[in-house]
Amino acid sequence: MNDIGGGIVKGYQDDKFVLVENQDGFLIPVLLNELIIEESGSYDNESGQSKQTSQNSSQKELKKPKPEPSSDDKKYIPFKGEALLALVPENDKLLHVSNFGLFLINDSNYFFNFVITSIDSGKSTLVKSGAIKPDSKSNILSFSQSVIAKVREIRLQGIFYKHGFFDATAPVDLTFNIADISFYKINFFIENDYFDSKALILKKEELDLKEVFDKLTESEIAKVTKIKEAPVNKPVKISIKNPLVEEVDLHIEEIVDNHSGLTNGEIVELQLARFETSLETAIRSNVQKIVFIHGVGNGKLKQELRNKIDRKYPDLVYQDASFKEYGFGATMVYLKKGQN
Repeated sequence: MNDIGGGIVKGYQDDKFVLVENQDGFLIPVLLNELIIEESGSYDNESGQSKQTSQNSSQKELKKPKPEPSSDDKKYIPFKGEALLALVPENDKLLHVSNFGLFLINDSNYFFNFVITSIDSGKSTLVKSGAIKPDSKSNILSFSQSVIAKVREIRLQGIFYKHGFFDATAPVDLTFNIADISFYKINFFIENDYFDSKALILKKEELDLKEVFDKLTESEIAKVTKIKEAPVNKPVKISIKNPLVEEVDLHIEEIVDNHSGLTNGEIVELQLARFETSLETAIRSNVQKIVFIHGVGNGKLKQELRNKIDRKYPDLVYQDASFKEYGFGATMVYLKKGQN
């Protein structure tokens, strides 16, 4: 209204001024109430005539500043709820090849500002940070089998808040140890209120596996009971407790509960996935040797896992495990130099 010329409105500087780009490409702040919008098109400073352009019509659709929270948003509401993490298999029928989605669930009536990190050897790596609305969930990222095998811990930190008056709750700081989770076993994934499919819900600083235990098969419960009831003067050998040597049984019945519908090729894939996950975990731990019990069979699994070591882990040394203990059906892999 008080100047000659024209330009294209590029955005808002604040609630009173807009930024107008002139013919020289400079952004000029102009009072909103002094701006005249040329409906037919952009303005040509030289000819004094308006010109049609499809670009100008798109410029009219400006994003206005976000409105202030309404009075209802500012009302005091007591806090209730919690923040959760969940791991959801993308294909629960083929867990050995499935990716796993990491979800953040804000099961509360407040907003939640969060930071999610992964921890390995005491060092943290940022996974994602941001804010999530009340009563909502967000897909943070997707883990492949090879990547999730290297993750030791996941940490969730954050604070709950809302506009206006609210309860100042203690900051959230939860660390979940996922290093010992068998992601290829469906027993770890349960029915839940957040997803249509089964999921592993991480709720506490340490995983609450009560629901997982309830899902164990009778044979698995029998193994646990046998160890629990073993006499004191007769030590029970549990390979995973030994920090130097670990045993991994690759027989298919130790990996899946029912393999009757699997082809030979699918069985080998499952066994190799179990092999690689166990090897990656052992490498990151203080394990010095690991024995893979693959059986004799036709020798295919033995050859496949040794080929995989040659290709992906050329620095590792392996040999046939003790014939006295395992017969011809096991391979010993040395993870620390000087141990063979």
